Amino acid sequence: IFFTAGVATLLHHAFPSATTYPVESSNAEIDTATTIQSHRSLSISLPNGGCEITKAIPTEHPISPIWQASFPGCGSRMTWHLVQALTGIKTNNDRNSNGWGYTNVVAAKTHYPFIRDTMFEELDPKYFHRAMLILRNPVHAIPSYFNAQYEELNHLSTHTVRAPNEEWVKYRDADFASRLLKYEQHAIYWMEKYYYSSSDHGRNNLLFLSYEALTDGTFGPNVAGQIADFLRQGEGVNVIEPESVPCIWQTVVNYKGAASSTMRMEGPTERPYTQQNLADSLAMFYRLIGRFHYDEKFVRIMTNYVKTVSNIIPQG
Repeated sequence: IFFTAGVATLLHHAFPSATTYPVESSNAEIDTATTIQSHRSLSISLPNGGCEITKAIPTEHPISPIWQASFPGCGSRMTWHLVQALTGIKTNNDRNSNGWGYTNVVAAKTHYPFIRDTMFEELDPKYFHRAMLILRNPVHAIPSYFNAQYEELNHLSTHTVRAPNEEWVKYRDADFASRLLKYEQHAIYWMEKYYYSSSDHGRNNLLFLSYEALTDGTFGPNVAGQIADFLRQGEGVNVIEPESVPCIWQTVVNYKGAASSTMRMEGPTERPYTQQNLADSLAMFYRLIGRFHYDEKFVRIMTNYVKTVSNIIPQG
């Protein structure tokens, strides 16, 4: 793949439905390497900010991976592709679905504690000391997760269909409050995980960002640069040259390459919310703002979510 390259939205609140939707599927993507550079297939910087994305492979020597943490529906697969393209190193998940293990991958996807797994609790102290957290407005993340569950339940290809609104309303009325509560618990867990473990309150151990900023046409390349800088801090991890990061972002995130397969092409793009749904969401955002009031970036993200939800017109 060759390219030449020259926010955000931010605040929602918190049981299972009559239809039992599957817990997140674990479709691991297993590629084979075709180009090896410096013991792995690091994507190639081309003149004038261009790039060539090559197949990612595990490292030959052990490295320290990071958690790629997100609530379901926050673009974890897209971010997975981005991390691999920036480093040329394979990623994994907290179930070891592709069998790569954890000492030769750059990151491992997890939805913990939304999906509680004893495997995560065993892996965390052994291999992981840093994390990247992707946040997304839950009024968009929860429907995205619901779409994935709907596809799995109906044996449809992933990322191809948005469920009908009549199915969404059933799910919303049964599950939205509980999903919102889990969203809040998820954010608190990761925001506080490294806070008390170091003098800098975990700033070197946690990078958090919003899906909205990462996918924004103006701010996205800069956010990708922040991810690249964070990954570069890992011992034994080489990252593509900074001038080629916008090209990587354009290719992976801006749906110019393989990531286009993650766009759902059919079904409604807007989901109806009740007045109570919106009020619960706003209340949750304000609780999170109060809890993490000292972090300007987090408050800015949540405040943008408040603005978005405040502009939604409730529907029964």
